[in-house]
Amino acid sequence: MTAAANRRAAPRVIAIVGAGPVALVSAIAFARALPHAAVVVIATQDDPAALADRLPVAFPPALAFLATLGLDEAALLACGASHRIGERFDWGETHFTLGVGERAPPVYGAALHQLWLAQGAAGRFDALLPGATLAAAERFVHPDDTARHPLLSQMDFALRLDPDRMRSLLSERAHAMRIGIVQSATVSAVRCDAGIDALLLEDGRRITADLFVDASGTTACLVPDAAVRIDWSAALPVDRLLLADGSGDPSPTDRYTANPTGWSATWPLAHRTIDALGYASAATSDASALRQFGRPAAAVERIALRPGRLATPMAGNLLVLGDAAAAVGPLGCLGFTLACAQLELALSLMPGRGAEPSLAAEYNRRATQRADRMRDYAASFYLAGCPQRGEFWHPLRACPVPEGLAAALTQFRQRGTLPPVEEEMMAPGQWTQALLGLGVRPARTDPIALSVPPAAAAAAIERLRGAVRTLPAALPPYPEYLNAAKRGAR
Repeated sequence: MTAAANRRAAPRVIAIVGAGPVALVSAIAFARALPHAAVVVIATQDDPAALADRLPVAFPPALAFLATLGLDEAALLACGASHRIGERFDWGETHFTLGVGERAPPVYGAALHQLWLAQGAAGRFDALLPGATLAAAERFVHPDDTARHPLLSQMDFALRLDPDRMRSLLSERAHAMRIGIVQSATVSAVRCDAGIDALLLEDGRRITADLFVDASGTTACLVPDAAVRIDWSAALPVDRLLLADGSGDPSPTDRYTANPTGWSATWPLAHRTIDALGYASAATSDASALRQFGRPAAAVERIALRPGRLATPMAGNLLVLGDAAAAVGPLGCLGFTLACAQLELALSLMPGRGAEPSLAAEYNRRATQRADRMRDYAASFYLAGCPQRGEFWHPLRACPVPEGLAAALTQFRQRGTLPPVEEEMMAPGQWTQALLGLGVRPARTDPIALSVPPAAAAAAIERLRGAVRTLPAALPPYPEYLNAAKRGAR
């Protein structure tokens, strides 16, 4: 067979359905990867339940990916993004703060958390972590990898994106790249044996393409009715979300509070604050949740959620991204980062013109592993240890734990370590912080930590605690830091 016969033909036309950040980022990414292809976005009506679009947060891997598209931190801050350095949890009787992607170096050859555990877990573990400590104090500073600031090299950050301003920025970039954007309230797929033959728009226009991307949110308008969907509602029990705009200054810290009917959250953006209440419709009526939320009904948006994922997010010439492919729920605002990871995977494999079963199988294997791992992390806050009594939490005590999360919990409860996982979505330090914060403690003490002389270990931990404690006082309030960062004067 000749080389010409083996050559893969790149898609000539890519049609992307959706109106939010996931669809527009996808369009820009494909246009940059395939500069000779025509990319068109069919902007449908917004889906209120598309949380990847509604509550977009870009974790470090997503930030790195966006930067490759010309969407660096400066550009995102200019269109209303703000930093997220951590999350505070008042989780029943447990109170802890998570720093984004903390990576504490070993102390005397032992992992920091293992040394802390060997010393009797005295004091709060998050008080030893720069990012978590800054988050608790609502302060922020950029990581510093130089030797002058070794503590600041351990932390990382995410960016909360303002969805409306982000959409405006992405639309401008798309127009500059000659990406077509067509408005259509409805879109239907005309199917053929190979998958999708064309899209039929509301005004009767017909759009043909080599590759179709469904980023339409939970409506998943291009996904066949017969497509298999994996239900995650047992592990992610929040299926209702109340949202209302609140007041308050910008903050680098998200806040969560568990209550008998679920949890409440405050997500501060650069120009507004979002207050939320997550609950399960089987345990709490909408009217009861609204009374608990304490806001006038006219000021509250109620969203019905359906956690789960597609079994095969790539089939034939259809690629499904965002909430159309996997809906991981609102806790942590993880959906946009997952969508970026799936898009980056699709670009690395790059579908060709025509059906490629082996490529689709590899994409589906890795993409679903990524989705399941993100689900496992979110589910840990419900299943690693129920923090509350109440109608929401009681059924979770008998809930089966997903296999991936069960493996992580089993190994951490035994030795305080995490099993290696292909396609991991959250940094190991993030997992360790979360499990310790949720009260998971290993049965065995790490032998390396035990080998450190107790006096030396105690002194090292106290020195670290003291050094971390001084960090917030040296920093300005976050609104001042944010304004300086926008001016490039950080």
